[in-house]
Amino acid sequence: MSGFRVANFIRPDPTPVRRPAKKPTYLAFLHHLPCAVSGVYGVQAAHVSYPSTWHGAFGRGKGTKVPDRFALPLSPAEHDLQHSGKLGSERDYWASKGIEPHELANALWGVFCDFDEAEAIVRCTAIINQRLASVGALRSRDEV
Repeated sequence: MSGFRVANFIRPDPTPVRRPAKKPTYLAFLHHLPCAVSGVYGVQAAHVSYPSTWHGAFGRGKGTKVPDRFALPLSPAEHDLQHSGKLGSERDYWASKGIEPHELANALWGVFCDFDEAEAIVRCTAIINQRLASVGALRSRDEV
């Protein structure tokens, strides 16, 4: 195998051969979950656009968007902050929140694929709440 072929086998070209299929049912599903950062409801589907090949995320290719599987539920304020650059790059934003977004996205996607919607909502909400509790950010039921 030539060096070029080995390099492409290990690290594929991020430009996909075809665009990833849109997953509108998954994006709609995310709207039932709490914000991954704050725990509030009323979220938007926020795509993680930087690459993490270990997690199967190759970033944005030329003229393409990130697959919907790498979308996370974020409140409108957090979604704006994610893209604003106020905390640096998008990678810096997620690091400042203590979240590995590709790992969380893969976990939520896996649960969505494995269970019916009602059970997936419960399980994904639990995943998000466990993470919020681990960093002392879980909201009480009395908070609006």
